[in-house]
Amino acid sequence: MKKSIITDQVDMDLEKALPIIKREGYKYVELHNVFGKSIEEINDEEIKKVKKLLNQFDLRVTSIASTVYFLCPLYATDQVSLFNPEFFAIEGNVEKHLEYLKRACYIAKQLNADVIRVFPFRFPDNRKPPFGGKVDKENIIANLKLAVNIAQENDIVLALENCPYSHLPKGQMTYEVIQAISSPNLRLLWDPANSYRAYKENVPKEYLSKNLLEELDLIFPYIEHIHIKDYHFDPNQKKPFVHRALLEGDIDFKRILEILKEKGYSNAISLEPEVDFENTLKSMNVLSTIS
Repeated sequence: MKKSIITDQVDMDLEKALPIIKREGYKYVELHNVFGKSIEEINDEEIKKVKKLLNQFDLRVTSIASTVYFLCPLYATDQVSLFNPEFFAIEGNVEKHLEYLKRACYIAKQLNADVIRVFPFRFPDNRKPPFGGKVDKENIIANLKLAVNIAQENDIVLALENCPYSHLPKGQMTYEVIQAISSPNLRLLWDPANSYRAYKENVPKEYLSKNLLEELDLIFPYIEHIHIKDYHFDPNQKKPFVHRALLEGDIDFKRILEILKEKGYSNAISLEPEVDFENTLKSMNVLSTIS
């Protein structure tokens, strides 16, 4: 397994993040927020700067963590909003997002990366849950096929993330979309913590029965990339899913990593701890000891 971390989790300033990541013994990084924008928005001079910094610290890119199809309405009447102003994300309709994807493919090639993260469309503010039913999936599949065509032309793998802010928060749901499209250029970005903290009222009932280990067993052959972070569920909090340093929350990552090793997973395990700096360093150290 390739031990990786999303750079903005260490510091929003890439020039500050990379030496820390190198110091902590990591050889791989994932790029999302870069120079105050989402990675697919950077210009050619900024690409050169990123490449120079990566070479300086001898780091390789596991994934371009684009925000393609995140703040993109699935239907023309959908209203979508950003959950966190520090999560930089591109906007616009499907056509605009596909143009950004072409740019992301170019950036990936320049940085010697072959995986680009995409999303299964932000759930809207103006429709009632649940989301991700039959009709939603049909529309998601149709739009993802357009993205897959671009990926095929550029010899890129798109990694579809199960995101709690999207129509498909559960790994089983993204897995079914991957199966339906059946292309080597579209695989899974599995985030077990996202699946764990999915809003239950948003999810069709048939996807609520599997635990994380059962989900992993089902979807494993389709996993291209993995994000890990930890949560503790506290019903007394306004937002009950509270971020914790790795292994200090509710998710049995030791067992998950054991199973991944047993199954021969060799791609990236990318940290997205979403905690303060000290707990990020703690999570980096923990991942080093258990991966």
